[in-house]
Amino acid sequence: MPSLFETCYRMDGKLTDKAERLAVELERNPPAYFDGLHMTLLEGVKPITKVRMPSGEVKEMLMLGSNSFLNLNHHPRVLEAERKAAEKYGVGAGSPPLYAGTTDVHAELERKLAEFCHTEDALIFPAGYSGNIGVLSGLCRMGDAIFCDSSNHASLFDGARLSGAEVIPYLHLNTSHLQLKLEGCKAAGKIIVTDGVFSMEGSLAPVDELVRLKNQHDTMLMVDDAHGFWAVGPGGQGTASLFNCRDEIDIHYGTFSKALGYTGGFAAASHVVIEYLRYYARSAFFSSALPVTVAAGVLEAMKVVEEEPVHLQNLKRNRDFFQNELERRGFDTLNSRSAIIPLLVGDEAKLGALQMALFNDGIFSNIGTTPAVKASRCRLRLNVMATHSLEQLAVAADIIERHARKLGILPEN
Repeated sequence: MPSLFETCYRMDGKLTDKAERLAVELERNPPAYFDGLHMTLLEGVKPITKVRMPSGEVKEMLMLGSNSFLNLNHHPRVLEAERKAAEKYGVGAGSPPLYAGTTDVHAELERKLAEFCHTEDALIFPAGYSGNIGVLSGLCRMGDAIFCDSSNHASLFDGARLSGAEVIPYLHLNTSHLQLKLEGCKAAGKIIVTDGVFSMEGSLAPVDELVRLKNQHDTMLMVDDAHGFWAVGPGGQGTASLFNCRDEIDIHYGTFSKALGYTGGFAAASHVVIEYLRYYARSAFFSSALPVTVAAGVLEAMKVVEEEPVHLQNLKRNRDFFQNELERRGFDTLNSRSAIIPLLVGDEAKLGALQMALFNDGIFSNIGTTPAVKASRCRLRLNVMATHSLEQLAVAADIIERHARKLGILPEN
């Protein structure tokens, strides 16, 4: 049976009918997880974060719902870099990058990003989502072909569709299926597009196999490592570095909004590709540039990761410990190899009840269901940070197990 959000999305009729139907249904019979979508943070993300619930109650919660994997939001070096940039440049760019929006700080950040990715050049976008839209719709046109892993982030599919190119999905992580699709494609302009770390399950793309296929079929390869850069691989260099093929990727894409805890995105590639995107990636050309305070903070955060390896060491320690604790209790973590640890539930009512029970016990978690994943594959989505203690994670695993057994998600002992 389709979920409420699936039903309202697919409705026919006037454009306002689906909005009115959703409003009525949410008022009459909201999903069990609905309140969990309307929590308000009263301070910056920390291991224990003050949160206001929809009821108005304020609680201190163990934060397992943030993508700020390294939790550098409060690092004194990062805060000081922002303060100095604000004093010199003020706030806001007030112009697109190609007009009056690029400062020496932006230029230095693009240089450092290219160096980080082992590419010739890089281009900053004001948001991670808009960057994927800009890269694919700017580079591809009608007559081209874009091969997308079926579990890619929505922004990759949206950018692909906006380009006018033929969008050819292939089964998740299935390179044999991708090869069949490539063999049947006659387009001259082709690109394989994949997440590096898949955001709803934490699994990794088989980048080495994708490189083999892109060489075999004379196509480009783009890896969106939003959840991998500064969190996965040696020195946080991303998913491709784990497969020793970082230099084989044609377009690296990443965001500042995950491990570094900021906002914005970037593409890194050859100089000619990046220069082309400066003129044709509309989400960069027609958007005000990233605020210089953000650019300065990101630069400093990159230096912190490089100069203080303890952050990456703690992140790996914590995610390994927490995943092991959850798996030995019987949870299916969907083969995660990242700081995103999903717990498969498969029943939206039970998922909502579990999440609300955890909120009531002081644990902030996220859910994954429609439209991110099918309702039949819905899951609790837990994110580990470098600043968690092992004791906090052990207590969380105990609480999650207790409620999961009560709700029939795990069998009773």
